[in-house]
Amino acid sequence: MLSATENPDSPTARRAGRPDFKFVFPFDMPSSPEALAVRIIKNLSHFCLFYSLLLWAGLTISLVPIRRTSLHILLSMTVVTNSFLILLKLMPQPMFLHRAMDKAAVLLTLGIVTVVALILTGAAMHMFLTCAIGASVVSVHAAFWKDELRLGSNGGNVDEASVGDFAIALIDGIRSRDIGV
Repeated sequence: MLSATENPDSPTARRAGRPDFKFVFPFDMPSSPEALAVRIIKNLSHFCLFYSLLLWAGLTISLVPIRRTSLHILLSMTVVTNSFLILLKLMPQPMFLHRAMDKAAVLLTLGIVTVVALILTGAAMHMFLTCAIGASVVSVHAAFWKDELRLGSNGGNVDEASVGDFAIALIDGIRSRDIGV
């Protein structure tokens, strides 16, 4: 309830029922080269799907006006790849898919077939330019994006003492994932 001396149109009276709004800028310079490397690795692993979708959308947009055949090949290979991934999600334990085909090998084969098909249809320049521009945008984003919720409890700032421990844990996690532990 407002007191008799307080104006109901004052900023404090209007803000009393609402939480304070805090503007957060998610980009920041890393404090050291080690912190930069850790931030790039973390952001690449966290935003991998979004980065690949950005590159795919850029390639699709660059192929639309000129290279219709290449666009159809890219879209059909995307459908084949997504169908394979959906099939793996729907049937996680079939003996045929996991014993005869490795997921990484199938995805690598589909990627190589797509790249070769785009090169053979004359879209190599589009593909390489899209990859070069996309890789530069992705690397800048991965280097400067800081996420306060993921980078630590101290407001997104990674101190030098925790960088070495995190890098060791990250490398151990990658090794254990690669050997299947």
